[in-house]
Amino acid sequence: MQTKNYTTIATKISCTDKKKLLTIAEAFGLSFYELLQSLLLAIVRYFDKEALITYENKMMVNAFGNIIFTLTDSYNPLQIRGNESQTIQKAIVLVGRAKKSKPQPLMISKNHDGNITESYNIDTMLNDFLSASDGEALEALNNYREKYGYFSLQQALHDIILQRTDKPDEVMSKEIGEMFTDTRTEGGLTPNFNVHYKKKYNKGYDYTSPTPHAQIFKVEF
Repeated sequence: MQTKNYTTIATKISCTDKKKLLTIAEAFGLSFYELLQSLLLAIVRYFDKEALITYENKMMVNAFGNIIFTLTDSYNPLQIRGNESQTIQKAIVLVGRAKKSKPQPLMISKNHDGNITESYNIDTMLNDFLSASDGEALEALNNYREKYGYFSLQQALHDIILQRTDKPDEVMSKEIGEMFTDTRTEGGLTPNFNVHYKKKYNKGYDYTSPTPHAQIFKVEF
């Protein structure tokens, strides 16, 4: 009789390879055990197939979806007319444990036999979400993935976003450059009104109307 719902996965590797893995784990700020768990999770999230839902997740689905599952689908869920025919085909839920830990995405759906299934496959979730929300973007992303040989939709989308986003060091460099912008123009007479940290306001003046800069500002170096 089975008394536990988990099993042990073990293998033998050389001492040299173990040291390499320990170095990799340290670079990611992980323990050796956490590194192995992360590698297994990565494999599951890329290649997971549908399986019968676990008892814990089934209870969660029942808590949220019993009434909604009795409805049938509708093109526009906000329409008053036709609400009685709505149905949920699939759901993406975020499953977490500790309060401070990031939740894991999980897709829950029904198979052809009417059984509720679950999957950690992130590409399936991304494909279904974009298919429902932006089919044109999904087609373009799939073409991009095939053209450049990306491993998955998520990997292709990740690289596209990063290629079009300023790197943190570039953003910081721009901000530092703006901080040290001179308050003077090339002639040295008129203060730059876009820079405030080098301006010193004299008291007793109404600054809502234009006033000669010599009476308002004192440029400090």
